[in-house]
Amino acid sequence: MPEANNEAQCFYENLKDIGFGEEMISRCVLLQKEGRDQELLFTLQRSRRNLLSHIHAEQKKLDCLDYLVNWLNKKGGFA
Repeated sequence: MPEANNEAQCFYENLKDIGFGEEMISRCVLLQKEGRDQELLFTLQRSRRNLLSHIHAEQKKLDCLDYLVNWLNKKGGFA
């Protein structure tokens, strides 16, 4: 994580840490520089929703995997 005294670098590094590609990073940096905070906020919120949907889908897979492992453990007397 970059030092907090360089706000622009911190903003850029956070966008990288999110996993944004260079095109999305450039768009967000431009929106921030131009003071288009509402549009930037909308863009970040949309990305958050997409990420959360992905997390939920992965959680469902994990739940199914756990169910099968538990089922096999009980079936085989491993539990």
